Amino acid sequence: MFGSQQRFRPLWTTASGYLLAVGTTLLGHAATVTLKQGWPTPSFMFFIPAVAISAWFGGLGPSILATAMSLVLIRVDFLEPGWIGPTPTNGALAVIAFLIVAVTIAATMEALRRSRALANSHAAQLELLNDKIQRVAMRATKLLDVTTALSEATSVDEVTAVVLSKGVDVVEAARGVLISVEGDRLKLLGTRGIRPQLEALLSTLTRDSEIPLVHALRKGEMISIESGEEFRAKYGDVYEGLAELGDMQTYLATPLVHAGETVGALALHFKEAAAVGAADRTFTLLLAQAAATALHRARSFDAELDKRRRAELLVQVREDVLGVVAHDLRNPLNLILMTTKLLIDVQLAPERRTELLGIAMRASKQMNRMIDDLLDHVRLQAGKLSLDIEEVSVDTIMRQAEETFRPLAERRHLHFEILTHDGAIVRADPKRVSQIVGNLIGNAIKFTPEEGSVTLRAIPDDKEVVFQVVDNGPGIPPEQMSHLFDNFWQARKSDQRGVGLGLAIAKELVEAHGGRIWVESKVDHGSTFSFSLPTANIPVESISPQ
Repeated sequence: MFGSQQRFRPLWTTASGYLLAVGTTLLGHAATVTLKQGWPTPSFMFFIPAVAISAWFGGLGPSILATAMSLVLIRVDFLEPGWIGPTPTNGALAVIAFLIVAVTIAATMEALRRSRALANSHAAQLELLNDKIQRVAMRATKLLDVTTALSEATSVDEVTAVVLSKGVDVVEAARGVLISVEGDRLKLLGTRGIRPQLEALLSTLTRDSEIPLVHALRKGEMISIESGEEFRAKYGDVYEGLAELGDMQTYLATPLVHAGETVGALALHFKEAAAVGAADRTFTLLLAQAAATALHRARSFDAELDKRRRAELLVQVREDVLGVVAHDLRNPLNLILMTTKLLIDVQLAPERRTELLGIAMRASKQMNRMIDDLLDHVRLQAGKLSLDIEEVSVDTIMRQAEETFRPLAERRHLHFEILTHDGAIVRADPKRVSQIVGNLIGNAIKFTPEEGSVTLRAIPDDKEVVFQVVDNGPGIPPEQMSHLFDNFWQARKSDQRGVGLGLAIAKELVEAHGGRIWVESKVDHGSTFSFSLPTANIPVESISPQ
């Protein structure tokens, strides 16, 4: 024990103990020399404090040194000159008594020192344990706040926000990744502390991905990696950019299971290697359980909310359609009824009869167009409009548009021009593309005054082909631009040639193809309506019936 203490005691502390022993012994000797002339026999009482002080502050070694020095000084100065010779009466007994007292004091002081050191050690351990208890209590309080927030979350987005903010803070992680399991598909819900480039990579995860998060899903249990070196060795080369996560020290990935159903997975990255302790694992598992319950409930709530919104939307669509049927379809229908009554007159002149038949036919076509728009609108809102995607030549689209609209443009005395590039091919539904082009050109011809011009052109590049319908008509006021693609919206409320669905349907059809549609316009200078379609080398997913 003595040797062990000495090995680990700093050099200056050891030297100070022995210097203290020498100094106190010399002071005791000086006091004894000063007082011995007035005493009948030598008194060695002043050496006793020297031994005690050396034992208390220096330890066993300095106390032995103080005892040995005291014996030497007593023998030399008080018993008789020289090292060998007779001693005064009772001198030997006094030395023996001093030695017994000195050893007793040294042993007692050493025992007290060790008791004090043990007490200090226990106090330090208790303080450390108390700190740990306080830390666990604080984290437990924070975890209670997290579970309360999760219980109040009513959507998947809210659950994600709580888990990746308060939840990650509770377990004291530096990074977090949360995914949802929807059948065989994995959906990235959110991340914290992850670069956007790596987040984009994580958004493409599948059940076959070779990362800890997916491994935990496949095994159905928590996976821990306890060093950055281990992470880099196992996963550094799996995906480009994944090695940057090796700057952490601990990785925990756990599935989120509710009532036996795996609803997602949570990955946490820690800067400290000690994050795999029992308390940390417990808090992580408690967070995972709370997140699983909240995520399951929120998904159910979102599904019910989506059903409710869809039902409300269908009700609104039905009301809109009924309103159109009751109002807008009545005008051409009344026109047909009126012309029919006039045609019954057998005395009607042939020229007048031909004129009335033409009016009735145009009214019938207008009604048919309105009904088609209404049916398309209902299908699009219900998600039941499907596309028959195939490779379509842009030249074919342009040629069909010219054949359809050149006669109409000429009747309105408009200059109609087609500009295209040979060889461009898009992936699209030919019938629906013709409908999109028809709606845009029809509007341009309808609102462009006589002697004006309407141009259809196609501009291809590697990923898409941009179609543009350009006119030099009156243009569109800025306050109307934001409403152009709204359902049942018409700039001219008195215009009875449609129901205000043409541009709205065109927008939804373009987006269903994976394209985009926009407009640029300036009052008194005309408008340019543009939309894009993906080229043949870009896949497009069809809208499947729901």
